[in-house]
This record gives sequence, C-alpha cells and structure tokens, in this order.
Amino acid sequence: MEMESEQSTTKSIDCRNWRKTLRKHAQQGGICDVADPVSIPYEKVESWLKSYKDWKARLKYVQSELTYIPELTRTLDMVAAHSSRKQETVLRTVIRRIQITEHEIPLLLSRIGLIDYALTALTSEEGLFVRLRYFDNLASSEAMSRLALSRRAYFYHRKRILRKIYMKIKDRTVLLDLESSQAD
Repeated sequence: MEMESEQSTTKSIDCRNWRKTLRKHAQQGGICDVADPVSIPYEKVESWLKSYKDWKARLKYVQSELTYIPELTRTLDMVAAHSSRKQETVLRTVIRRIQITEHEIPLLLSRIGLIDYALTALTSEEGLFVRLRYFDNLASSEAMSRLALSRRAYFYHRKRILRKIYMKIKDRTVLLDLESSQAD
C-alpha cells in the first residue's frame, strides 16, 4: 500500500502540498495570493498558453521556409532574363520571405520567450499543471484526475497559476496580443 502511494505521487502532484495551500486559504478567511486588486484576464492568459505550442510550430516552419532563399535568388536571376509572369511569382515569394524575416520571426520569438519567462514563476507542480492542461490540451476533467485534485482544488490552483503567470509578464503582454501576418 505504501509503495502504491509513492508511485501515485510521482505521477501526480503532491496532494499534501495542495491541501495545505487550500487549508491556508481557508484559515485566512478566503484571502490568499489569489485575491488581488489587479484584474487578471484569465481567459486571455489561457489562450496564450494554448497558443504557445502553435507558436513554436509556426516558428520552426517559417525558419525552415527561409532556408530556400539561396535557391530563390538564383531563380530570380534566371527569371529576370525570361518571362515577366514568372518574375511576379518569384517577387511575391521574395516579399513574403522578407516579411517573415522582419516581422513574423521576431514576433514569434518574443511571444515564445515571454511565455518561457512567465513559466519561471511556477513551481514544478504548477508547471506540470500547465503542461497537462494547456500544452498537452487535456480536458479539465482529465487533468483533474491525472493531478489527483478535487474539482474545487483544481479550479483554485488554475486561477492561482494563471494569476502568477500574468503577474510575471503583465507589463509586457502587448507582445502577446499583437496580430501576426498569419492568423494564429
């Protein structure tokens, strides 16, 4: 029985720490680090976390797209001597690659870096929560069971974690709200 208990805690969050935090919250009359006069846009923070994986994939794709530039310039030289129709297509491709280099890659790097920075505010248990719920896209009920949390404890910690993330980057969130040239 004791061995089984040890195995379950390695796969999930240490429930004693979560319960202790809830007890502390209750002892303080419901006033804890979650209650703060700063308005936290929880849905927005969740959307950033859910987009994080897509941003990383998009960055990898656009960086790989840029590797074709040497071939493109050689093609541009060849096309310049021939048809103007082909030249327009190549020119559009060149313009797109410049947009990627000057706008999209720096924006994606900023977004990813900002989320990485925000995640440094979390404990390993909180990081596990974020990874399961937002990066692995698990439903709340599945994350609750994997983390061995009650519904009440799950939503309490969700709110506290999202608050910690927001408070770490609150002055820089404009980068996360900027529109990229491609729809996210």
